[in-house]
Amino acid sequence: MKEQTEKQKLEWNEQLRNHKERLQQAEAVVEQETKLISMIEGGIQFAENLLKSAQEDQQLNKADIKKESKTEQANS
Repeated sequence: MKEQTEKQKLEWNEQLRNHKERLQQAEAVVEQETKLISMIEGGIQFAENLLKSAQEDQQLNKADIKKESKTEQANS
């Protein structure tokens, strides 16, 4: 009986080590993926801001062209 209990204890200790190791690996993956997701989200946010800025610049340029056109017509 004692021998069987010791054998079971050793088996459980081995399982415990294996699962702790798997948990550490999983936590490392979660940390890595979280960083990658943050980087990608930052890139998307940058692209959206860049596109928004370009669109606003384009609208301002169109407004300036119309203003210049009206000024030139008034001066003619």
